[in-house]
Amino acid sequence: KEGKTKGQALVCIMRRLVNIVYGMMKYKTAYELPVVEEKEVV
Repeated sequence: KEGKTKGQALVCIMRRLVNIVYGMMKYKTAYELPVVEEKEVV
């Protein structure tokens, strides 16, 4: 079996969010949504 379990995946996402919020607080910046190009679905 490959990949992460549900619990492991949630921990990774939570850790990533904590890192983002910590960086925002440390540098006193606002969160900006990343630019995602829309792709046409055929």
